[in-house]
Amino acid sequence: MNESKKFRRLALWVKIRRWGITVVIAILVVLAAMPVAYKLTQMRAAKVSNEIMLNMEMDNDLMAPNIEVSDQYLGNTSVMGGQVISHRYKDIEGYRIPWSPVIQNYSWLTSGGGDALSNATDQSATALYDRVTEQKIPMFFNARATRPNLKATHDLRKVAETKGAVAEMALTFKQPLTYQQVRAKLPAKVHPQWYWIGVSGTADPTSMDNNLLGYNTKNLAHPERLSQDNYRGFYRELVKAGKTASGMSYDGFNIYKYAGQYAKRYPKGSQAKFAGVIVTGNSEDFQSLTNANWIYASSAGFFRQRSVIK
Repeated sequence: MNESKKFRRLALWVKIRRWGITVVIAILVVLAAMPVAYKLTQMRAAKVSNEIMLNMEMDNDLMAPNIEVSDQYLGNTSVMGGQVISHRYKDIEGYRIPWSPVIQNYSWLTSGGGDALSNATDQSATALYDRVTEQKIPMFFNARATRPNLKATHDLRKVAETKGAVAEMALTFKQPLTYQQVRAKLPAKVHPQWYWIGVSGTADPTSMDNNLLGYNTKNLAHPERLSQDNYRGFYRELVKAGKTASGMSYDGFNIYKYAGQYAKRYPKGSQAKFAGVIVTGNSEDFQSLTNANWIYASSAGFFRQRSVIK
């Protein structure tokens, strides 16, 4: 073998050896980087899911008309991400009613700042229904809406004339009322559960998929009055929503923006005025409200005959 062939063989061997070393180094780098990369992606996914959870908590505090939350957790998780899941229900005078869950996907590739729609609805010619459970939704109305999606209903008399039933009812006021004014006008056995803060201008609440802003009073220790301490938590959530960059909008009415405007207008609970209220009670106890001149509209939600076992 001449020197030329030896040199070429040696050069090839050196080249193969270098390639081999490069491949081994690359494999080692990849193997070393995989746990780090996995940890970074999971940290990112945790950050995104936490942001979504906080947004969902805010929406559940502000936009859950007489709806309660039973849990909130991560489900269907994978390397790429998963889902934030929140199951919900209604408690109507001791009757526990299933309601649609809130579910939002998350991934380490995306941001957690998007809107998690709290509610979704189907509708008939005269009513709205929860899309998943098909439970009837108590509706609020705006008398100034020029072309409302649904016309105002007047269900009070129908409910009051039904014996032995339990009812959930949304009452829309002719004029905004304070918390104490509402309490003073309601019969003792008709229980206010959720106070609607209304909409602005000609916005139509019947076209907003039940994504309405309001104050849940079910867990108040002393619901007969609205203390500033109780109102403060609601006020802070309104301010937070008002500062949210994006928000749900219906025909130019931005829900989060309106939340901030309401907070600015009513920093004190004693001054806050509400456009409506969701109440519950036995059907017979609604009788004294049938001729109330302060009620613009009434819309029944859950309605059924009472039973011994709830």
